[in-house]
Amino acid sequence: MSKVAIAKCQQYELEQVKTAIKNTLDHLGGLNQLIPQNAKVFIKINGLGPFSPSMGITTHPVFVQAIIQLVKTRTANILIGDNPATKEIHHVMKKNGVYDVVVQEQIPIFNGKTLTTIHNPSAKIYKTFEVSQEMLDTDVLINLPKLKTHSLTYVTIAQKNLFGFIYGLSKGGWHVKASNPLQFGEALNDLYGAILHAFKGKTLLHLCDGIIGLEGDGPSSAGHPKQAEVILASLDAVSLDRVAIELMHLNPEKAFVNTIAQERGYGEGHLKNITIVGEPLSTFQDLHFVPPGNTVSQFGLKLLKIKPLRNFVLEHPKIDHSLCIKCGECVRICSSKAMTIKARKFPELKKNLCIRCWCCAEVCPQNAIKKSKRPLVGRIVLKDRM
Repeated sequence: MSKVAIAKCQQYELEQVKTAIKNTLDHLGGLNQLIPQNAKVFIKINGLGPFSPSMGITTHPVFVQAIIQLVKTRTANILIGDNPATKEIHHVMKKNGVYDVVVQEQIPIFNGKTLTTIHNPSAKIYKTFEVSQEMLDTDVLINLPKLKTHSLTYVTIAQKNLFGFIYGLSKGGWHVKASNPLQFGEALNDLYGAILHAFKGKTLLHLCDGIIGLEGDGPSSAGHPKQAEVILASLDAVSLDRVAIELMHLNPEKAFVNTIAQERGYGEGHLKNITIVGEPLSTFQDLHFVPPGNTVSQFGLKLLKIKPLRNFVLEHPKIDHSLCIKCGECVRICSSKAMTIKARKFPELKKNLCIRCWCCAEVCPQNAIKKSKRPLVGRIVLKDRM
């Protein structure tokens, strides 16, 4: 059976976090078994953007330092990084506090620009992927996601964090080909299947930083920090995500990335088949994450495959001029070219081109992109009747 280890951790105090992480890893066989002596290790953080660690959006620097110090007991051959959507990784790390940690610990930051191709012959949307070579040239990859909700995919935890294998702005292009939520879920699983194939014989370890998570309209500045006081660990991203969804008291049927992975056999998504070790789920019985707003029913997800309907049934991005600083990040990430900007003007949206991927809101540093009210017809036909 697949195994997920859970530890309670109340705050970002280095020794407390190290102890909690070590406890979860001990349940999975221990550091000596998970990380061979002198192995090459890549630490893959959540480096979504240049956000303060207090916002609960990116992997906390104390969490990163704790895992670095534990890994150092086994090897000095460590590399760290991520592929943010619009900003260079050094800039992001300086804003979220991780840069100071890696300088202190003398860990090199990866470049990410050298790409290689991986394959998933049984894929539904994408069969080949150009990913950062340095993430593959390793014996052990340690994935450090956050515990967050997500406006498009409902949650973003271990499996979604591996989207960071894709280099920078090229992520946005995914939404053009996989332009509705279910298609995007299939595409993410195409990538995950390719990663699993590429890592055969190697170790993929997932450690979720849920000490402070994010609820509501995540995964970025539109969400709200949530004190969750939890760390989860597993060798199976699908199992970790399924247990995390239960712990968050969210609806597993809406987490379609996870259900697709289970259907494809990429991991164990049935809670009854997952062994939970360490803290029981009952420890977190009073923990309830606010889900993202305006979620869509299972019927609605299928309906959204019909592109012309979207303008009539879905909300669209609205720019709050009181918060917008005219930085243009939303325009740079917009793969459908729906968002445009002129010099010293506010960005403008062409609604007929918008595919509702919400990448613009995800990269906005000011939380200046809001959701409009869903049209009446959308509130009727997309209503969750579960």
